[in-house]
Amino acid sequence: MSNESRKQQIYDNLRSQISGRLIRALDAIEDDLATLSLGELINTLFLMHGDRGSIGNCNVSFGGALKIVGEKMMWHEPDTKPALIEPEQRIN
Repeated sequence: MSNESRKQQIYDNLRSQISGRLIRALDAIEDDLATLSLGELINTLFLMHGDRGSIGNCNVSFGGALKIVGEKMMWHEPDTKPALIEPEQRIN
């Protein structure tokens, strides 16, 4: 397995795990978090649960994920589906 495909596999796993925790904490759906980067997901998780306890230390967790997946993947904003109604078509 190539290094890039391994990084992608780890990225997908981290994103899935962190999204799952946030979905449960926020009573959200997956689409609510679809536009957030992995870095934003991690930061939001620590915003919700604090810097101590079952999720560990923010700096250590964030730094570890950054070393594993790299800066490009950490801040990659996932592609999202276009809105069904274009902004100029919306009625206020």
